[in-house]
Amino acid sequence: MKLEVLTLYPAFEKQPQEKKDLIIKVAIEEFVKNGYEKASTDVITRRAGISKGILFHYFKSKKNLYLYLVNYVKDFLTEIAMTKLKKIQSDDFFERIKEIVLLKQEIMIQYLQETQFITDAFLNPPVAVKAEMEKIIKEYYEAYQEDFLLEHVYIKELIQTEKLREDISADTVIRMTMCIVDQLSNKYLALYKIKQIDIMDTTEFMLRELNEYLKIVKYGIYKPE
Repeated sequence: MKLEVLTLYPAFEKQPQEKKDLIIKVAIEEFVKNGYEKASTDVITRRAGISKGILFHYFKSKKNLYLYLVNYVKDFLTEIAMTKLKKIQSDDFFERIKEIVLLKQEIMIQYLQETQFITDAFLNPPVAVKAEMEKIIKEYYEAYQEDFLLEHVYIKELIQTEKLREDISADTVIRMTMCIVDQLSNKYLALYKIKQIDIMDTTEFMLRELNEYLKIVKYGIYKPE
């Protein structure tokens, strides 16, 4: 978690880790279950075994608690994803893309509440924190723009350039693949946003469709053997 986030809530950060983890857990569950407006700090404090006064001593307001959780979960899931990403060993460009999507699904299953919380926060930011969320979202996407993707996800060196058709370049393959992944991600996030699909199904459905598109790309860019 970023240092500036930690320093905003020193009283909370000084607490034992077990106590912090419990407060974070029950608060995330309450926001996921009831949304920002209907989430009850009474429920959070009762389940966490602390007084309401203590909770507001830590965070001052429900709004601050929510924003703390957004930054916490965002950084927590990003760190896990980066750790797992470094362990992917596939030397095939297209298989690596599919492995990364599977990795995302594994993280989603393991940390379902956190994933749903941060997805809802990004897709449907509460009115009370809209300005703050716009800044958080902007900074997040700026940090993971094209340079990051080209270094960690769409690795050019994994494309078998010696097998490419003469009229196809590696850069074209990357741009086309990025476009497909972006469009599918947007499609399934939009379906989740309007509640036509469950959060657990988004990555699974996307992977099925992505696999079909990647087969078309893979066998269309290389010379026939």
